Amino acid sequence: MLTLAKIVAAVAIIAACFLLPGGSTANFNPFWPTESWSQLIGPFGVAMVAVLWAYDGWIEITYVGSEIKRPGRDMPLSIILSTVMVSLLYVGLALAVTYVLGHAAVAKSARVTADAATVVLGTVGATLISATVILSTLGSNNGIIFTAARIPYAMARRKQFFKWAGKVSPKYGVPTTSLLVQGLWSVGLALSGTYDQLATYVVFVSFLFYAMSCGAVMILRRREPGMPRPYRAWGYPVTPVIFIAFALYLVGNTIIQQPKESAIGAGLLGVGLLFYWGFGWHRAGAERA
Repeated sequence: MLTLAKIVAAVAIIAACFLLPGGSTANFNPFWPTESWSQLIGPFGVAMVAVLWAYDGWIEITYVGSEIKRPGRDMPLSIILSTVMVSLLYVGLALAVTYVLGHAAVAKSARVTADAATVVLGTVGATLISATVILSTLGSNNGIIFTAARIPYAMARRKQFFKWAGKVSPKYGVPTTSLLVQGLWSVGLALSGTYDQLATYVVFVSFLFYAMSCGAVMILRRREPGMPRPYRAWGYPVTPVIFIAFALYLVGNTIIQQPKESAIGAGLLGVGLLFYWGFGWHRAGAERA
């Protein structure tokens, strides 16, 4: 229901911006950037951090793969359909607010959707957007809370994390201990910095691991050619190479453009590696391999 409500709200905002008075096609000019590509490489990477955080939900379905009845069919289908749907909604919203505000106002705005809604709906528009943001955040939290806790649970089951993370509630069948600790850790992160800073930490480290995971696919295909592969990489090996190249660009650009946030993200990753090696969890992974 939360997901459906978010979709309806996004479609309503797009429709209001395009159908109600207040916008103009002239606000799209210039449609293409006037700066050279060399001038846009750095800022584009910084902007993509926030964009990719918005799209990052595509991977959540893989966290509960062991709980899906037909993962070979349903996981790829879920990823494809959800990514297409989110892309259409976000691109539609970007076009809608630009149609109302124009490039300059969009660039200066801290609450771009609320500002666009205020133009076409008046003061009630900002209130509706605030309610929509709260609803969207609730839905996002609902998904990430129940899926992310499966990672330490799965690691604990493989003896690659603390044993308590592998405990499952006999009544509800969920990793309750892992959920509780995840909640406490999330509270600590929320109090430690701004939303943009936290998003940078996450995307910076995530895409480093995404690149390594993609590289592992290529290595394992060569090292283990006879291994069963229920999932296929379309366009292999071109698509993995393109993805790895983009991930490395994003990580490198973030280090250059946002060194402080990159250092903190790398520091958090370093602490995790100290635990991983200090408690000998890497041995369990080597034994399974």
